[in-house]
Amino acid sequence: MTGIGEFYGGILHPLLVLSHALPLVVFALMLGQRGMRAMRFSYPPYILALAAGLLLAGFEVQPALPFQEILLLFAMLCGLGVAAQRSPPERALAVIAAFIGLLVGMDSGVTGLDRRETFAALLGCWLGATLLLMMVAGVAEMAQQAWQRVALRIIGSWTTASAVLVLALLFRPLS
Repeated sequence: MTGIGEFYGGILHPLLVLSHALPLVVFALMLGQRGMRAMRFSYPPYILALAAGLLLAGFEVQPALPFQEILLLFAMLCGLGVAAQRSPPERALAVIAAFIGLLVGMDSGVTGLDRRETFAALLGCWLGATLLLMMVAGVAEMAQQAWQRVALRIIGSWTTASAVLVLALLFRPLS
């Protein structure tokens, strides 16, 4: 983003890239539905994997993976779990957190900047993606009333529908 600097642009990056925002938000909702224990269990692998992915992106180590499609698939599956109010065991949540963190990090590479600017942007992205996950999970965890739980399930179903629509557009034949 021009005019705000690399660090602040990095902070906003996870919010502005649909294939990053959807899985982060819906996975955070899933963690919030499971409660504080699941959040404490999943944050460390997420934070470390996100940092590792960002470092790989900073040094331009990019395997040929369809990051966007994989992240949208995670968003779809997590959205189904939120909508059904079912989530995997805590160990599986930690593994999912690590995968999402690694994929978001590796897909957040920047080009055309010098090393200092690149790592400022990646540090901002790390901070933004970490805060996004923790804040959304915290808000979801506070949802105690029945209507609040229903609202979370609706958001989960909308996220699933959004991910399916974007995946359908990505896989449509070009004419």
